[in-house]
Amino acid sequence: MSKIDEIKDLKRQQKIVSPSQVLSEEIKEGNNVSLKVERKRVSFDLRTDIHQELKMQSVIQDKNIYILIEDALMNYLKQK
Repeated sequence: MSKIDEIKDLKRQQKIVSPSQVLSEEIKEGNNVSLKVERKRVSFDLRTDIHQELKMQSVIQDKNIYILIEDALMNYLKQK
């Protein structure tokens, strides 16, 4: 079994989170105050090679794809 298959198997064993739970994510601040983060569902097209790489990085980094995209967009917007 390859390393990627092992990671996928571990991910399948984890608790399943519904989309509504993800969209109402709470973030803990340094002083233990939690802020509710509102999210907006968006739809856009990506090249298939980019999508494949996102899926692989998502498994490797143990993060959701939307978090990877959010991080990349925030870094891009900070540079502007």
